[in-house]
Amino acid sequence: MIVSIKSVVERMSKMIRNFMNWDLRNDGKNVQDVRGKINKSIVNVFSLFMTIMLLSMAAPAGNLQAASTQRRQVQVAKTGSQKASSKAISAVMMNAYKKYLRKNVRSKKYYAIVNIGNNNAPVLLIGTQGAGRDKTGRHYTGCKIYYYKKDKVVKMDTFKDGGRWLLISKRDGQNYLTNGGSDFSVQICIKNGNIYRYQYYNNHNWMKNYENKWAASIVKKNGKVIKNIGYLDGKLYRKYTSYYTYLKKSEVIFIRNAK
Repeated sequence: MIVSIKSVVERMSKMIRNFMNWDLRNDGKNVQDVRGKINKSIVNVFSLFMTIMLLSMAAPAGNLQAASTQRRQVQVAKTGSQKASSKAISAVMMNAYKKYLRKNVRSKKYYAIVNIGNNNAPVLLIGTQGAGRDKTGRHYTGCKIYYYKKDKVVKMDTFKDGGRWLLISKRDGQNYLTNGGSDFSVQICIKNGNIYRYQYYNNHNWMKNYENKWAASIVKKNGKVIKNIGYLDGKLYRKYTSYYTYLKKSEVIFIRNAK
């Protein structure tokens, strides 16, 4: 009987979880017994790994479809695990933001939670300036940005450079907090606990008319410039900003903090 790679991966995951759940400090068992279990688990994990390798190598030429199916099974299992992990992390972060709002933010303040963090994890915004309202709800042009990392909610930045209400855009699967004006655009996201700001400026035809040279486009990490893109003319400015596309529901809607 052929053993599917998916079942082998599931058995490996279960074995590793059991291994990680052993309490080596307080289980009250003989040290030799514990060492024996560890050694046995290592051997079993290695055997399962070799089984996966053999299954992936042993597919005959006439059974390529079966091999392809097995590869898809492994990928589906991995993707499902990643999605479950992402949902669990987001739930923890959302709970932390709610506690932070109750304890540290005055009632009647307005906040929004947007997915612009690492792998589009949730980020907390507190509205600070340019408040307005339309049929979709309350909006702001500026905000304070908070992120949950190292088991606490920390302030990452204050955004106050916007000329329009805050929006959400996307580039290469990553969401960005977006704002700007007629001749500048700012994109903000958080990756691996660091806040990145991509600032683009339209200098129009500055090489022909030097008076149009007013600002270089840059990338900032935690407030420090890490890349100088240079002075963009109108064509290059439109090229860089076209990399970002707005979400279908791009408006950031703020709601009142009620304790």
